[in-house]
Amino acid sequence: MVKNLKYLTPVSLVASIMTAWGLIVTFYYILQNLPHTNTVKPFASWHQLPLYFGTAIFAFEGIGMVLPLENNMKTPEAFGGWNGVLNTGMVIVAVLYASIGFFGYLKYGNHVHGSITLNLPGDLLAQSVRAVMAFSIFLSFGLQFYVPMNIVWPYVKSKLTSDYALKHGEAATRVIMVFITFVLAAIIPNLSGIISLVGAFSSSALAIIFPPFFEIITFWPDRLGKDDWKLWKDVLIIVFGVSGFAFGTYASIDNILQTP
Repeated sequence: MVKNLKYLTPVSLVASIMTAWGLIVTFYYILQNLPHTNTVKPFASWHQLPLYFGTAIFAFEGIGMVLPLENNMKTPEAFGGWNGVLNTGMVIVAVLYASIGFFGYLKYGNHVHGSITLNLPGDLLAQSVRAVMAFSIFLSFGLQFYVPMNIVWPYVKSKLTSDYALKHGEAATRVIMVFITFVLAAIIPNLSGIISLVGAFSSSALAIIFPPFFEIITFWPDRLGKDDWKLWKDVLIIVFGVSGFAFGTYASIDNILQTP
């Protein structure tokens, strides 16, 4: 129900601190008694690549929050640049994802679950990680829903006619959207499958397919560089994105349906 991004920032900061604590404890467990690298397969299988594509895109895709965050910053000029907020944050995220992925797979091999926290032992410290991660998601949920709500609410508002509906419509829309996500989480316990599906179906379009398409439209027809190199570059990216979208979505849905 918090509608201002300014007030969501300190709450998100608390969530980030809690996430950092969860990562520290997770590293504490996965870095102990690591087996040799030859004890696990270096590559799972070709049919799992589409699932990886969806998961990886889901992890890194945050294009929907880029403009809102930049527009609400006190110093928006600090957002870009080689050492700006965006690049610095993405490098840190990339290092953390790569580290958790590499050492988590080395530690637990093919028995890794949809979330690495589910592989941790059942002692009090490990249980605290699960609790902290769950609460951090709860605190950051408002920030994650900031952009979707700004997209959905104007459409819903245009359909409301009475003063009563307009007065309570936004609150009702927020509650309904949260309830929908809750129901989906309850009926689809396969976390890895749903993450891959969202990544392949939605995130690939937002992060890979649409941006080069918009660049072509923006610079068409005489600003595409020498020999139209921007056009060919964008076409290759679009083909890659559409391929990942199709194969990733199919593999993710198949994985969800096959999971008991």
